[in-house]
Amino acid sequence: MELNDGTLVVSVDKARLPTPPEARPLQLTEGGQGKINCNYAEAKKRFGLKMFWTYNDKKFTSKNMVHEGSSAKYAAYEDEEGRDYLDLTNLDTNAAGTYKCNYKYPDKQVFSMQFIVSVAEQVGPADVVKNVTVNEDQYSNTLSCDLSGLSESGISSFRWEKDGEVVSNNTDPGRIKLSENGNVKRLEIDDLDADAHSGVYRCIAELPYFPVALRFNLVVEESRKDRDFAAWSVWSACDKAGRKYRFRTCTDDGCSDRYGFVYEVETSECDDDMDMA
Repeated sequence: MELNDGTLVVSVDKARLPTPPEARPLQLTEGGQGKINCNYAEAKKRFGLKMFWTYNDKKFTSKNMVHEGSSAKYAAYEDEEGRDYLDLTNLDTNAAGTYKCNYKYPDKQVFSMQFIVSVAEQVGPADVVKNVTVNEDQYSNTLSCDLSGLSESGISSFRWEKDGEVVSNNTDPGRIKLSENGNVKRLEIDDLDADAHSGVYRCIAELPYFPVALRFNLVVEESRKDRDFAAWSVWSACDKAGRKYRFRTCTDDGCSDRYGFVYEVETSECDDDMDMA
């Protein structure tokens, strides 16, 4: 085009970039890793393009972290054939988003290929379930949880729960006692009571991405002794130690198996005004 003053102005249209491919979905898993690759090697070499990666349309600001709100790490590199790769490791759900490989032309146009990354939260296994039925007459019962098989899985914490509430040695002092021997955790219940101690108990080990639990469905049945035993005998005379005795007999066919004995003896302190034997 020639202007009135004789100056010739030449305009150059911008390069026509190829149509970007549709965004590719990429499903990854929490705690895992993933790889993104872009093959734009020929154009990159031919036109001397500058390549850079972005996350949610922002350039990476850290040398190896995807962004401040995530623990995920990245490593960008080019292979021998000029293809560009982005390795993602230590993934968490906050690493989900839109990743792009971007190629900047000399005329400042940018050609991008994008990847929609989803990071699925790891779901722990279902509780291992044990159904436990005991009787108040057994007096005590111990729930035992062996975590030896998880020792190399990175247990961060452990706790007992009953019906969703955390259990400690202060929950029912003198009746509920927690103890441990290495990876073996125990919950002992003394003076069993059907109303107070029946419930769902869980020993829970917290792993890096999910908890693992052993669940005890504990049923404490009420005492059968008033049904299985005959009435108490009368109290004996007091002995020289100031004690008296009485006994009763179990009349049910399953007494030996249920209680381990057939005769039950009870002792008591004598009153001051009772005769000594």
